[in-house]
Amino acid sequence: MIVSTYNSSQRLSFAELLLPWKIVAKLMPNVSLLRQFTKREIEKRYKGTLLGLCWSFFTPLLMLAVYTVVFGFIFKGSYGHPGETKMQFVLGLFCGMLVWDLIAGSIASAPMLIVQNTNFVTKVIFPLEILPIAMVVATLVHTAIGFVPLLFLIMISQGMISWAALSLFFVFIPVVFYCLGLTWIISALGVFLRDIGAVMPAVITILMFTSAIFFPIVAIPEAWRWVAMLNSAAVLISMARDALVFGQWIDWKMYGVQLLLSLVVMMIGYGFFMKVKSAFADVL
Repeated sequence: MIVSTYNSSQRLSFAELLLPWKIVAKLMPNVSLLRQFTKREIEKRYKGTLLGLCWSFFTPLLMLAVYTVVFGFIFKGSYGHPGETKMQFVLGLFCGMLVWDLIAGSIASAPMLIVQNTNFVTKVIFPLEILPIAMVVATLVHTAIGFVPLLFLIMISQGMISWAALSLFFVFIPVVFYCLGLTWIISALGVFLRDIGAVMPAVITILMFTSAIFFPIVAIPEAWRWVAMLNSAAVLISMARDALVFGQWIDWKMYGVQLLLSLVVMMIGYGFFMKVKSAFADVL
């Protein structure tokens, strides 16, 4: 593994910390190393299991079965679309769960990400900023595999996949940017505040039930609907579900807002990580 091209003593300018194209230029020399660590993250996820990547198919399906019974049949959930069938609700729930798995999977492991790789902090010169990227990309691969059975089920139940489903690719851009920014921030804070790891499961659970996975945003009383709109996960999950399952093109104006906000979060996350990175060795 070659890391000698990385110079940890080089001071980063404001532009290198916050401008997207400067961030990309700074990360480009480490693409080969990033590829190696992404592969390692994927392999580590399934190491020692008999089914390996097949769990990316089975785990979402198992959780879908539980949530379908609880929210589809017991609570009789619906996303409020005209003529919506029970199967569409199930598929919409599946889609929302997959997008949420990318978000939750990225931030759940972030608090201990640097702490669990102490050797890279104290013993070698290493671009620590690629570790969060590798974890997010590995989680994205896991999520992408989960979409295969979802697309198969949509084809069987609806006979076709709407052209509006193509907008799903656009939805994932801000989702990934948010994940990167939050993972950089949380992984850096996790070095100094170990309590973050303890509180993160509760935070993820709260966010899951407020991210419009099991219900539409319009089901929230209008007086409080603006609060839900502040949750980018709820907005993007709703966009993904409406595009893939219900054949509705995304609201491009709202999408533009989310894309801009996600870029800001990503830039802030990267800048914060790079600024405090030099103090990691003192704590670890």
